[in-house]
Amino acid sequence: MSTTNAVDEVRLEWSPHPGQQDILSDDSRFKIVACGRRWGKTECAAKWLVGQALAPEADLVWWVGPGYEVVDPGYYAVLDTLPDRLIADTKESKPYHIDLVYGARIAFRTTKSDSNVGVGLDALVIDEAAQVSKQRWTRDLRPTLSDTLGKMMAISTPRGRNWFHDYFQRGQSPDHDDVASWTAPTYDNPHIPDSEVDAARDEVPERVFQQEYLAEFIDDAGGVFERVRDRIVEDYHLDETEGSGPYATGVDFARHQDYTVIHTLDSKGITVYHERLRNVSWPQIQRRVETAAGTYPGTVAVDASRDNKIVGDLAEAGVNVRPVKFTAPRKRQLVENLVTQIEQEAVTIPDLPVLVTELQLFEYDVTKAGNVRYHAPEGHHDDCVDAFALAADARHRTPQDTNRSFARSF
Repeated sequence: MSTTNAVDEVRLEWSPHPGQQDILSDDSRFKIVACGRRWGKTECAAKWLVGQALAPEADLVWWVGPGYEVVDPGYYAVLDTLPDRLIADTKESKPYHIDLVYGARIAFRTTKSDSNVGVGLDALVIDEAAQVSKQRWTRDLRPTLSDTLGKMMAISTPRGRNWFHDYFQRGQSPDHDDVASWTAPTYDNPHIPDSEVDAARDEVPERVFQQEYLAEFIDDAGGVFERVRDRIVEDYHLDETEGSGPYATGVDFARHQDYTVIHTLDSKGITVYHERLRNVSWPQIQRRVETAAGTYPGTVAVDASRDNKIVGDLAEAGVNVRPVKFTAPRKRQLVENLVTQIEQEAVTIPDLPVLVTELQLFEYDVTKAGNVRYHAPEGHHDDCVDAFALAADARHRTPQDTNRSFARSF
């Protein structure tokens, strides 16, 4: 069988939807695919990359992503695309590769490794390209295509104004005839019922839905809390504010190099207490929590993910403690509740630089399974955010005074 017939065989075993067909039919050297979750980007890229690997004289093609949680689905999508008769060998441990009977290799790499330097590629798929840094693209990946005049397909949901956005814009301009770009919402996949996408809208913040399902480029995308200073930061000092009960306190305990943070809101959502501790013993932390609970009586929601003794000690000391285990679904619920309270301006904080910075930097990503994960960027902390979210959740679960007037005691 010739390579041409092999390509035809692969194509005959798959029926692309119209949007995928438009991409596969285009001959541009650089293809930028900015489409919503479950639109079919991975499947489309797998078919395209196999076609490139089966081209005459093809030697090496790569599938690259920011981590193996992204690369793994690409590997299995390519395997599903290839008939067994076209596979000569596979390496199923990381880093994966698939050798074809015609001599080409399809390899799978992450941008966390420097092993993508100094090779020549006939074709390249960059998965979740908007999460790949501009430096990785310009310094490491783009040069792999220079000697071979190789082709590239970058697939991703949008994520702010970065190199992926820049190339998307090039694809929309007649000045860059070697680049083509496409965008489409998840709704455009005829195999996904609209009701499924509608359900996602009800489960995630609006900006997440706009980016991940409607495939819209949003400024500062990846951020979770918008316009923090405009919405909830007020000019006051904690030591001049008593507030009114019942109070709600959130406590996030230190892990490794992190901080223990205690954050208290009054019945109107006004922050009345905030403390950040590091390198202190558990008895000292317990005393600080007891002091906060005694001064501001009410529910104390604590991170109980790893140590039930903490809950027991506080309860024995008379603290009205509510343990919260930080599972992924529970953290998502906590964060999205805080997003809602910030958007509704139902909470207030003083100008605490560390807290404000953590809120502004806090970000999310979406797994291949469509699950939203919230976290601080690498090298940063989210202890203040977690404590704030715990307090906001505890307050949300307690009947509150709906009067939002700013009551202070000076």
